[in-house]
Amino acid sequence: MKRFLIILLMSLVATASYSWDKRGHDASTMIAEKYLTKKARKNISKYLEGHTLTWYASYMDYMGYHYKLGLSNEWFDHCSPVNRKMEYSNGDYDDSGISQKGDAVMCIRKAVDEMKDGGYRNLPDSTVTLYLAWLAHFVPDIHCPSHVIYNFRSTNYWVNVGGGEKVLFHGIWDHVPDRYGIHDWSPGEYCDHLTRNLSRKEVKAIAMDGDVLGWVHQNAVECLVAYDIVRPDTLTDVDCYNATVLADRQLVRGGIRLACLLNMIFG
Repeated sequence: MKRFLIILLMSLVATASYSWDKRGHDASTMIAEKYLTKKARKNISKYLEGHTLTWYASYMDYMGYHYKLGLSNEWFDHCSPVNRKMEYSNGDYDDSGISQKGDAVMCIRKAVDEMKDGGYRNLPDSTVTLYLAWLAHFVPDIHCPSHVIYNFRSTNYWVNVGGGEKVLFHGIWDHVPDRYGIHDWSPGEYCDHLTRNLSRKEVKAIAMDGDVLGWVHQNAVECLVAYDIVRPDTLTDVDCYNATVLADRQLVRGGIRLACLLNMIFG
């Protein structure tokens, strides 16, 4: 049993850390860039070292673990835990038996608290750059269905994807925009297709005035259906279609809400 738990946790690290895959993270961050104010865009550009914000979209997946740039340097840095009331609840994860030392919500709130009200001007440039990388990655992360951790139930299991191959639930959702999704779009095409018909009123409603805990609650309530879509049996074409519909909505929300926070801080 102990050996099984170790293998399971290693699998979680391998799959859960890469929510949305590179294409999905790029898409969400491109959506965010589309909704930045001119002032925010100008102020942010000073800290991007000549890159775009999208360049940092997956920075925490590749460099965060290597240099221990998160709060705890563990896979749950990229997740948002909730309780039975579907409210943010930092604490132990039911499946892992590991004491939680950090999560994506903690990272988001720390970055916002230290940079808001002009606070970013008093921080070293390197710290602002890191916090931008945090927000660019962790805000979309908390919108990935597999990164909402329901701490009162099991949140991972093996799924038969055909050909004798099995993939963890987390791995399915981490790769819905790419491997298991129905689109063959580039990140730019995702940004265009998913936002072209959004009205200002719809964008404002999605932003929810920057209420991070409100986002977590809404994600928890509306992403629970992910377990009905991807079940511990065979993944079908219909499942992939329904997963894509949910993922598309969450990618848009993650991008618009990232822009909301950045505009509040920098613009």
